[in-house]
Amino acid sequence: MTGIASMAAPVAERSEPVTPLLDASKLTIAFGPVVANDEVSLTVYPSEIQCVLGENGAGKSTLMKILYGVYRPDSGSISVDGQPVVIDSPLVARKLGLGMVFQDFRLVPALTVYENVALAAPGSGPLLRRREILGRLAEVSKSLGLDVDPQAPVRTLPIAQRQQVEIAKVLVAGARILILDEPTSVLAPQEADGLFEQMDQLRKAGMSVLIITHKLREARKVADRLTVLRGGKSVVEGVLPETMNDSELIEAMVGRSLAPLPAERETMPKERNVLELRRLKVPGQAGLAGLRGLDLTVAEGEVVGIAGVAGSGQRELVDALAGARPWTADSFAVGSAELRRSDPVIALRSGVSCVPEDPVAEWVIPGLTIVEHIVLARMREGNGTAGRRRLGIDWKHHRSKTGELDAAANLEMAAMDRQVATLSGGNIQRVVLTHVLAGESTLYVLAYPTRGLDVASCRRVHELVLACRAKGAGVVIVSEDLDELLLLSDRIAVLHDGHLAGICDAGTDAQEIGRLMLGAAA
Repeated sequence: MTGIASMAAPVAERSEPVTPLLDASKLTIAFGPVVANDEVSLTVYPSEIQCVLGENGAGKSTLMKILYGVYRPDSGSISVDGQPVVIDSPLVARKLGLGMVFQDFRLVPALTVYENVALAAPGSGPLLRRREILGRLAEVSKSLGLDVDPQAPVRTLPIAQRQQVEIAKVLVAGARILILDEPTSVLAPQEADGLFEQMDQLRKAGMSVLIITHKLREARKVADRLTVLRGGKSVVEGVLPETMNDSELIEAMVGRSLAPLPAERETMPKERNVLELRRLKVPGQAGLAGLRGLDLTVAEGEVVGIAGVAGSGQRELVDALAGARPWTADSFAVGSAELRRSDPVIALRSGVSCVPEDPVAEWVIPGLTIVEHIVLARMREGNGTAGRRRLGIDWKHHRSKTGELDAAANLEMAAMDRQVATLSGGNIQRVVLTHVLAGESTLYVLAYPTRGLDVASCRRVHELVLACRAKGAGVVIVSEDLDELLLLSDRIAVLHDGHLAGICDAGTDAQEIGRLMLGAAA
């Protein structure tokens, strides 16, 4: 990637004194008994890119929402251009030059690009200032390399262009500090590189960028300085990336060192396929393509990653494998079983265990505890009879079995008598992962398995995936993190617009995989 490597020297290396563009000092905020930020400090200088790293729950998003006026801190101070300010609403933040692009975009799909930008523009009415706003949008689009018709409905744009529209909207509104929350989570590598180029251009124009991310490689690629939060506290403040290696950064984020995954792993003999799909077709929903005739095999002892930009058919594939969505196919075999129709019970009894894309919506039953969820799942799999007592259920047996799963997974699952619906998203994910990855299956289907987890839990999930592989099971893993797929997969199947764009070996360059994600021919 050009441009990023040749950035001007960070503020920390400049000899002349520089007034911070933004200086937050000892910000503290509590929600009931939970202290989300505990005397957190952050300094942003003009013309810099600073990455804020930390686990989920470390306080990163809370800090950014304080800076953007969504929350008011209980104590602490904020200065902009050296002057104390009170940011008590996003409107005040925008007037002070702060703009935020959330991970879940705040665009109106039915409106045009211009209309979305005009809604956020300052002044007295977008209709009266159409020429001015269009002119400013043209300037911003040129600087960002945004080639999109201002009259195009946002719903027709790909994800990367929607993100650019979000950034353009913030810049037209006059932002000098741009806050980005996990900006590359839905982008192909080329799109992420394009975003970094745009950040560099903004930096050279005198703007500053704050990026929330968990990807160390990307943070090193783009950041002038790094800040790390852990447990609501700032444990590393504004250091140069080269002053800490990855192990030190991970230890700062987690609070302890983590052993790396083995660089080399045993090659498993591919004696038979545990999954064979021939011409699988799955209808899409909400205008998405679905799957349009997918051929895919997974051998025993093999991890196959599924890559693709959002909406390329990943969800349809996961749902079809789990029996949760109707499909047609010339052939659909799991192990020795030939599946003829979509049925979750048939899929389970054929040896498919699935971590769904949205566990809260697709797995959680309000009112049931963790042990009750696991009992219900085992009964659906046909494994519940051993634990029955006549017409009842042998709860002692199932509580013991749940404890065994918890110990085997070692994911720090919540107490088994907790109601699952009352848990946080990350803790619900731990329950589902414990049930799936600590159990015995022929084929594991994992949709975004590390979403919402901290660094240490992600590492443990990776270990469990490789343990399933070592036992001879097949694993299909869908992830928005290409680094994760390259780390775990023996092969990577790339989907684009409902079609198989290509299958890559694990050693394939990320740029080549990104090219396929964007629609290049295999």
